Amino acid sequence: ADAAALLDIMSGYILGDPYWISDPNPSFLAATQQPPKSLKIAIATSILPGSLLSPECEQALTNTVNILEQLGHQIEPINLDFSDILEPFIAVWKSGVAAAGIPQEYLGSVNQWLMSSEITAGQYLQAVSKMQVGGRQIVATLSPFDVVVLPTYTHPAIRVGEYAQLSPPETLQRITEWISPCPGFNVSGQPAIAIPTGFTPEGLPLGVQLVGKPASEATLIALAAQLEAAQPFSHHRPPMAIG
Repeated sequence: ADAAALLDIMSGYILGDPYWISDPNPSFLAATQQPPKSLKIAIATSILPGSLLSPECEQALTNTVNILEQLGHQIEPINLDFSDILEPFIAVWKSGVAAAGIPQEYLGSVNQWLMSSEITAGQYLQAVSKMQVGGRQIVATLSPFDVVVLPTYTHPAIRVGEYAQLSPPETLQRITEWISPCPGFNVSGQPAIAIPTGFTPEGLPLGVQLVGKPASEATLIALAAQLEAAQPFSHHRPPMAIG
């Protein structure tokens, strides 16, 4: 409901906006009170390039699938491959670091390393074009489904300093594998929402993300609200929280 209310505030055209969402009718907040019809939902258990899912993340996905089936949705497993967008995605990332105007000495080691290889304007435009083609392919591949459900990350949150002894290329590789379920939808522009599903035995949060067809925010919000009601999490508090 919080996310839906914020999206209602953000929607609509303001003078000069290059992109915008039309004012929804009814509101996105209202969608949280309208359970969705039976949806055709794809479950992505294999996402390339990336590492295998940790047992905790795989279990979170399995639990969500079971709930979706109990709610009357149709489930179909699929495999996703984002390999084609990885190289252009990193090229655009490099360009963004260089364009930020932050002195190199203030950047972390990975971003310093990314800045060490220059990207020409032509290479940047080629990378953007490749990502646009890749985005269209992702939308086309997922067009038979109302929603795709996949992990938010491939394993639970990392410890502070866990990558400290790795070289920048090794760190980038680890990050790429960890977040592999996410960049494809940055590229395709499809609406997505990440929702909590539970916790590891150590108390770290787990979640899944729901991805919809272009401009299907209301459907995603309705499904997310339905899952939130089926497996509430707001009562959970870490041990150090104030009662």
